[in-house]
Amino acid sequence: MSHYRNNTELLEKHHQIFIEQTPTAIAMLDTNMVYLAASQRWLKDFKLEDETIVGRSHYDIFPEIGDDWKTKNQECLKGAIDICDEAPFTRADGSIQWIYWDVRPWYNANGEIGGLLMHTGDITDQKEKELERKRVESILNDTSEIARISTWEINLSTQELLWNKMAYKIYEVADDFRPTVDGALEFFKYDEDKQAAKIAIQNAIDYGSTVDMDVEMLTAKGNTIWAKILGKVESISGVPIRFYGILQDVSSIRLTEQRLNKADSELEAIFNSKSTAIITTDKNGIINRFNSGAEKLLGYTAAEMIGLQKPEIYLSAEELDQFKKDIIIEFGKDATDINYNYRNENINDTRQWTYKRKNGTTFPVLSTITAVNNKKGINEGFIAVATDISKIKEVKDELHRKNDLLNLGEKISLMGNWQWNIVEDIAIWSENLYALLDHVGEPFKLDFTTYLQMVHDDDKENVLLHFEKAQEIQVFGKLTHRIITFAGNVKTIQILASVLSNDKGETVEMIGTCQDVTESKIAEQKLIDAKEELEIVAQKLSYQNKQLADFTHITSHNLRAPVANLNSLMEIYKLLDDDEERLDIFGKFDTVIDRLTLTLNTLIEALKTKISDAQEELENVDLNEILENTTQTLSGVILTSNAIVKGDFTEVSNITYNRIYMESIFLNLIGNAIKYKAKDRAPEIIVNSKVKNGRNIITFKDNGLGIDLEKHGHKLFGLNKVFHRHPDAKGVGLFLTKTQVEAMGGTITATSEVNVGTTFTIIF
Repeated sequence: MSHYRNNTELLEKHHQIFIEQTPTAIAMLDTNMVYLAASQRWLKDFKLEDETIVGRSHYDIFPEIGDDWKTKNQECLKGAIDICDEAPFTRADGSIQWIYWDVRPWYNANGEIGGLLMHTGDITDQKEKELERKRVESILNDTSEIARISTWEINLSTQELLWNKMAYKIYEVADDFRPTVDGALEFFKYDEDKQAAKIAIQNAIDYGSTVDMDVEMLTAKGNTIWAKILGKVESISGVPIRFYGILQDVSSIRLTEQRLNKADSELEAIFNSKSTAIITTDKNGIINRFNSGAEKLLGYTAAEMIGLQKPEIYLSAEELDQFKKDIIIEFGKDATDINYNYRNENINDTRQWTYKRKNGTTFPVLSTITAVNNKKGINEGFIAVATDISKIKEVKDELHRKNDLLNLGEKISLMGNWQWNIVEDIAIWSENLYALLDHVGEPFKLDFTTYLQMVHDDDKENVLLHFEKAQEIQVFGKLTHRIITFAGNVKTIQILASVLSNDKGETVEMIGTCQDVTESKIAEQKLIDAKEELEIVAQKLSYQNKQLADFTHITSHNLRAPVANLNSLMEIYKLLDDDEERLDIFGKFDTVIDRLTLTLNTLIEALKTKISDAQEELENVDLNEILENTTQTLSGVILTSNAIVKGDFTEVSNITYNRIYMESIFLNLIGNAIKYKAKDRAPEIIVNSKVKNGRNIITFKDNGLGIDLEKHGHKLFGLNKVFHRHPDAKGVGLFLTKTQVEAMGGTITATSEVNVGTTFTIIF
């Protein structure tokens, strides 16, 4: 018995020696999972070279082993075999080790299980390389999808052509399509490209040159695309065996280039307009752009001005000094502060200037001066857009002269004029009408009730019926009645008026004259006819002057938004590293460029036509389309501010209106809502339409900074009035919006709460 035991111990000892010296990772454990022996590779793979493991528990050495593995070990001690090709093993220090294993029982001389033999292999490096290969393949596949890049390969022995999946998408062919070399060339749109490709392929095979071509192609569905093709030949022992490469769909890049070139051409067309002077300066105030309009306006050539002169050569020194003082005050600075540089402010100023021509003569212009600052707020110069208003000023002066004559004629003929806004019940009387009715002092707020209270009691019913019928049939006729003046005197007055309606045929306003006919009758019809003619001339001239200023504002103000939006998109594009996100931003360039092109086309057409009545330029405007165009134009600032813009035009989706005005209204109100967003929340703008009392209404509601209306309400829509410190605040947007709304016979009001938000309501 002793001899048998000695032989058994000797055999196990030989097994231990064999295991310790084997070149693979193997360990021998007893039934208590205590190490009997382990190879040097086992110690190295599991970083145990500096430890003594024989006689120690497997679970003490590897405390990270879980219950699941312990259960498997017990099953092997009962005769099971556990084999695994690969699995991650999390070490106690948190590192991941990939291993394979073969765990099975070993038997003693009596045929009893004496413990376990564990054979493992560390495949971490191999697994990491495999994972890296898969990651690279995934990135390449994603890149192929994003950049629309396909791969192709030609077996030069069999002439077999192989495509990847993206090629099928680019060529727009079915999945079962079998490409051939000649068949692939048939997709080329032009024969000369086919011949050039054949020559390039043959040169690559004969001389080892590479293929690099840009071609226009027709897909299987008849769509035109631009493709870039790169290829080269692989040779073995000087014998070409494979011709392979890539094909990329670059249509979007080509289209973007074409649109950018078109936009650049249109901008250049505007710059070269002979009807408007455009002059720019660099950061030192030296003129660096001087267009044809400026040459025509001032008599200087561009060669005489660019790089040589400053605007002071044609500006009035007094007006320039006043401009500087006004800008300093506008931005709330001390005019005596010698360290303050007003040029670095975001200046956007429109005013009348007196320009001096090369020959010394002077003339008036309406000019908008805008600062060109870089992203750091440092001034890079100015751009001035100026229009000669000599004729307008002459007409305006003539209008003043005729108004003076009209006032004189009213005094001589004991007449006055009035306007009554029926919708808002607001009446405006001329000074002569107040005097005619014996009023002394400042004019006060008037409405129809105030007027009716002055009518003699015996005439009240007749007067009321006359006005009601005039509203109904939209013809006023002649009304003569008695009135009790402010001084208590009874006078007989005669009223003539015109009734105005909106585009829906609803009566909205009356304008007319009032004459004192108490003592004598004058040949009133001639005076009335003359007055009505003068009123029409005055309205047309006044409206033309307003339209010219309005156009100047639109030109300088509305072009800033898409240009600033392009700058914002470009900054985002430069900061992004992810190709997919950059491609998404690149796509937005197309939309913004389309909107900029549309704006430029609109302005070019406006320059070609005479200033006309806005009411004559009406069209059916789709509010959903206007909102979509606005959000695309502002996509850059919407993206950077995380703004949410919603619209609900269920009740009213179309309005007959001046499209340019409607686009400007949406752009200004939504742009302002984003510009004056609250610091602690993303801007949310909700635009709704509805009908109330037969009138169309649109509201613009935001959750921004809000406005203190008690403090600023009286100047909310004033020109160059700003209520928050913001680098882009110019005080032009709301003024322009109010002007456009009122020009179309509408009204705009606002309700607001500080740090809660603002709602603008437009009644059309």
